[in-house]
Amino acid sequence: MLSNSLMLGFRFLAWLNGLGILLVLACSAGIIEVSLDPGWLRMPLAGFLAGLSLVALGLLWVYPVQTSLLSQLAAGRPRRSHWLPLACVLIAYTLSLLAFVFSSWMTQGMLAF
Repeated sequence: MLSNSLMLGFRFLAWLNGLGILLVLACSAGIIEVSLDPGWLRMPLAGFLAGLSLVALGLLWVYPVQTSLLSQLAAGRPRRSHWLPLACVLIAYTLSLLAFVFSSWMTQGMLAF
């Protein structure tokens, strides 16, 4: 149950940041007409890429959580050894969401001119 919800968070945030990257690349390539130099879109692109990297980092922490939970299930006694990797997953996903929000805000602000 927990690993399914962590994977759902990964998919959601990966799609959000991936679509943000596609939007910025479409604007800089001229597919979407904007009256802005493509060089100005570097910061939003870096933010979306950072968000995608943080999602991948969170995904890497999902497997220690799942392994710890499975070993606890096999041993038959609950421990709290999964809390540290779980906290790392949640921190990475939160930072990824913040990177998406910041990059979206920056992109919208630049394209509004």
